[in-house]
Amino acid sequence: MEKQYFVLKLNNMGYRTRDLESGKIVSVKSAINFKTVELDTISFEVEKEWEFKKTSYVSGTVLKSEFILANLDVPPLEYIKVGLHEYEFKDYTGYGFYRPDGDPVFEATEMEPKKRYDSLARLWEHYPQCIDSLVHMGNMSFDSTHAFKSAFNCYMGAVHIAEQKLPLDDEAQFPWIFLNNRPYLRALHGLCLWHWKNKDFEKAEELATKLLRLNPMDNQGARFILEDVQNKEEYTPD
Repeated sequence: MEKQYFVLKLNNMGYRTRDLESGKIVSVKSAINFKTVELDTISFEVEKEWEFKKTSYVSGTVLKSEFILANLDVPPLEYIKVGLHEYEFKDYTGYGFYRPDGDPVFEATEMEPKKRYDSLARLWEHYPQCIDSLVHMGNMSFDSTHAFKSAFNCYMGAVHIAEQKLPLDDEAQFPWIFLNNRPYLRALHGLCLWHWKNKDFEKAEELATKLLRLNPMDNQGARFILEDVQNKEEYTPD
């Protein structure tokens, strides 16, 4: 029987997913396929299904993996107008989500990598509008050869969630000075660097230009990226 699952997290023996038909969380047991990463939709040949300690499991074979933004199915981020052309997102940072005065994204950055990944993935599953959790997951994969696609999915997913209801005004700005705008700007910055590293200079230039328009104060140094990608300089971590 073939089913489709949306990948929320990579596990040692498979994937934590959402069944696209039922919405149920399902642990998929399968040989790890490094072409399948977070936010992919997998077509899966189910050979066995079972429940254990209130957790649903399936085992079988991954037939196909695709990155389909529509399957994110996350409500758009809301924002308010704070100036003539300036906007600020409402607070989706995750602060206080689990407990008062707790900052789960910051706390995750202080953990060793495995716990950090698990913590960020857990937060995003529980609070999918917290795009900063996706951005930091992407950062963890950015320097990995076999997981580089994971960084793209995470950054692109975060940008998509944020931009679903953005104003169409070409003069609209989301300044860095407003803390709630930073996850979105970080997502765009990560996506820009991803395309630059992937030698897609045209797309990197487009995103660097967009960052400068959205945040003219340029706290992230997009003007320097723009100059380098226009000159087709090779990406370096510096």
